[in-house]
Amino acid sequence: MERTWIPIVLLSGWAGLAGDAAQAGAWPREAGRTFLSFGGTIALSDDDSGLPDIAPTIYLEYGLTERLTLGLDGYAADDGSSGNLIAWARLPLTTAANGDVAAVSAGAGTVLVDEDATEAAARLGLHWGRGLEEGWLSVDAQALLALSSLSHEAKIDATWGQNLSPRWTGMLQGQVGYGLGGDAYAKLGTSVVLHVAPDLDLRLGLSRAITGDPDAGLSVETWWRF
Repeated sequence: MERTWIPIVLLSGWAGLAGDAAQAGAWPREAGRTFLSFGGTIALSDDDSGLPDIAPTIYLEYGLTERLTLGLDGYAADDGSSGNLIAWARLPLTTAANGDVAAVSAGAGTVLVDEDATEAAARLGLHWGRGLEEGWLSVDAQALLALSSLSHEAKIDATWGQNLSPRWTGMLQGQVGYGLGGDAYAKLGTSVVLHVAPDLDLRLGLSRAITGDPDAGLSVETWWRF
């Protein structure tokens, strides 16, 4: 089975509901404000090489206007044999009377289609979110197309976040999709976020595959807002 990591970058701005404001998926970044997340996931499954498989991630958001959010995200995995780097833009579609929000995103960048081949890629996304009294719900769906080989992948992430205390937030996430090789997968993840300072959070998470090989991963990230 092709190893496919839960894209930790998608968890990025969700610290907002535990801090300044919800910033995941459908929620726009405040104009003039930046969010930066970086970290990595360490494979907890057996590896014949005896060395840990580390998948670094990076995520950046910038509020260009009150409605238009620009971003950059990327990851590398499987000792650098898979990954991508995508620049994107996101626009809100609507805000319902009950507070539900929806948005669309589009991006372009590069993707590794195998160990040695990098291709230009395009990505589209649809995003939905709902703020709760002490948390939030969100669903993010994305599809990516490698433009030369026409290889493609798609995934849907669903997240429930809950403020546990003034300093701690918990998150549960499920993900289903298929990778560039056509392998379908399903994963579950859980995270805790420590609010170290008004503009700095630390996140620790665990993810586990529930289909195919039972791969598990431990992720650590820092979240900065400025």
